[in-house]
Amino acid sequence: MTHGTGYVDPAYLDAAARLAAEGKRRSYERLRLSAGASVLDVGCGPGTDTLPLAEIVGPSGHVAGIDRDPEMVAEADRRARAAGVDRRVEHRVGDATALPFADGAFDGVRSERLLLHLAEPERAVAEMVRVTRPGGWVVLVDTDWGTRSVDTPETELERRMAHVLAELCLANGYSGRRLYGMAKRAGLADVTPEALPLYVTDYALWRLLSRLDVAGEEAVRAGVMTADEVRRLDESWRALGEAGTFFALTTLVLVSGRRE
Repeated sequence: MTHGTGYVDPAYLDAAARLAAEGKRRSYERLRLSAGASVLDVGCGPGTDTLPLAEIVGPSGHVAGIDRDPEMVAEADRRARAAGVDRRVEHRVGDATALPFADGAFDGVRSERLLLHLAEPERAVAEMVRVTRPGGWVVLVDTDWGTRSVDTPETELERRMAHVLAELCLANGYSGRRLYGMAKRAGLADVTPEALPLYVTDYALWRLLSRLDVAGEEAVRAGVMTADEVRRLDESWRALGEAGTFFALTTLVLVSGRRE
C-alpha cells in the first residue's frame, strides 16, 4: 500500500516503544482494568500494546486493536498467535474517526501516538468516548513535538528543523499539549494530565525516531532550509554522537478521563 509522510514501520514503533516504556506502563494503570475486562487500543500498530493488555485482562478478558494499515494488523495478528493470546485478542482494519464498535462496548479505551497523525483528532477522541461504557476510562498518550530539543552548536538551524518535524512531517505535531483540552471538550470527567520527559543519548536511535532523512527532504522542499544547512545540522549531531555527548529531549503527555 502507499504510505504518507507520517508513516512509520514496525521497527520504528518497536524502538519508540522501548523509549516510551514508562509511559506505556502508566497508561495501562490509568485504564483501571481488572481481570475479565474488555479494552480497545486505537491505532494498535503491530500489537505493541494489545499483547501486554491481554496479560492484564487475563483469559476471560477481551482486547481489540484497530489500525488503518492492513500490514500492521497482519503483523499484530502474527504476534498475538506467537504469544498465545490470539483467542482473547482481535485486530481489525478500520478508521479511528469511525470506530466499528457499538456504544459502550469497552471498559477502557486508549490511544498512543495516534492523534499526532490525524487532521481531525477530536473526531477520533469523540469516537473513543462513544465506545467506552459509562464509568470506563479513556487514556490518550501523545508526544508534543513542539518540546523537542537537541543539543547542537547550530541552534538556529535546530529550531528550524524542530518546526519542520512538528508542522510539516506530522498532521498534528503539537498533539501532546492539546490532549487535556480535547479530553475536556469530549465531555470526560476527572480529566488528569501527566507529562513524562523522554531523552535520547544515542545519535543513531534519535536519527531513526526523528526520521531525519524525511524531515530533511521536507525542509528543503518547503524552502525552510537549504540542502547545505540540513547537512551542516546533521553533521553537528553526528559529531556529538561520535564524541559520546549527544543529547535530545522531548515530552510524552498522558491524559486520562472517565466517561460519565
